[in-house]
Amino acid sequence: MMLSIVIPCQEDEALLFPTLKSIFKNNFNLRCFEVILICNKEVHVPEKLEKFSIKIHKGGFKGQAQALNYGLTVAHGEIFCTTKPGCIVASNWLSKIVDFFQRNPDIAGVGGPVFPCLEYGTRIQKIASQIFYEEQEFPSKVIFLKPGSYKGLLHATNSAFQKEIIASMGFDESFKYDYDFDICWRMTRKGYRLAYNPEMRVRYIFPFRMWNLLRRYYHWGKESIILRRKHSYEKGIKDYLYIPYGTIRSFFQPSPFISRKKLLRLIQHVAFDMGCFRA
Repeated sequence: MMLSIVIPCQEDEALLFPTLKSIFKNNFNLRCFEVILICNKEVHVPEKLEKFSIKIHKGGFKGQAQALNYGLTVAHGEIFCTTKPGCIVASNWLSKIVDFFQRNPDIAGVGGPVFPCLEYGTRIQKIASQIFYEEQEFPSKVIFLKPGSYKGLLHATNSAFQKEIIASMGFDESFKYDYDFDICWRMTRKGYRLAYNPEMRVRYIFPFRMWNLLRRYYHWGKESIILRRKHSYEKGIKDYLYIPYGTIRSFFQPSPFISRKKLLRLIQHVAFDMGCFRA
């Protein structure tokens, strides 16, 4: 079984090295996978990455979804894996993917949890990754996705699909970040089985610039509304009222990072809420 690992890189190229290092440290036959980096023309790929056996494609890609759609046309593997700069995959990541598909040949895709990375990055990056992990509430056992549910959704930072199926669907290029949630809901609505496997692990380093971090949360908020509208899962007035309530409540919740973590969570929630109201 051949795997294609496709990494869209429109930003965060400085975080590519730990990602590639972790992939090539996997206990997996080098002949059984390829790593494809899809990046914009203005992205500078550091010279130290040349020691890795990767294929680099540059173009005028408007977003990650468009880059992944291009990746589908150049990938040779039967399994199409996605991750991002800043993701550090587990040493058994590739073998876990192959093993799960072999044991469940009827599934169209599988994904796993995104843990905080405390090994790299600044204090803000580490706290942001912890907040992200806590808020996702990743399941502790294997589950199969349901249409319209956020539980166990396959994140683009840690997912793998049967290439033939994912190529027939394609990623919605109108989304900047939520294209991964969109493809999951579209596939499950068509009857494809998608699974969440807690043993398929990665750790994620968030952007090191505060502006990039807040911009990401803003777009997440905006696209969460657009996503639900597209799939006819509209939010009610109570859901909209809950947004500011949840933001304020989070500031008063107990936290080991007393001031920094609470403050960053509040700022991120405000950015997310602004995106929601903008949509």
